[in-house]
Amino acid sequence: MPYLVLPYDSGPLGLEGMQALINEKAAEGYALHQVIERSTYQWVLFFKREPAETNIS
Repeated sequence: MPYLVLPYDSGPLGLEGMQALINEKAAEGYALHQVIERSTYQWVLFFKREPAETNIS
């Protein structure tokens, strides 16, 4: 199960951009796994991608 780790700086304007990033990564097949707050505006986001399922008949 591959993971993707991204630092994120939300800045003083809020977290709308973080939600957009989460949505963008979801469109790429990643699910948000964990978020760690490093400081007031700095975050680390952990995404995971499940392996593609194959249907064998």
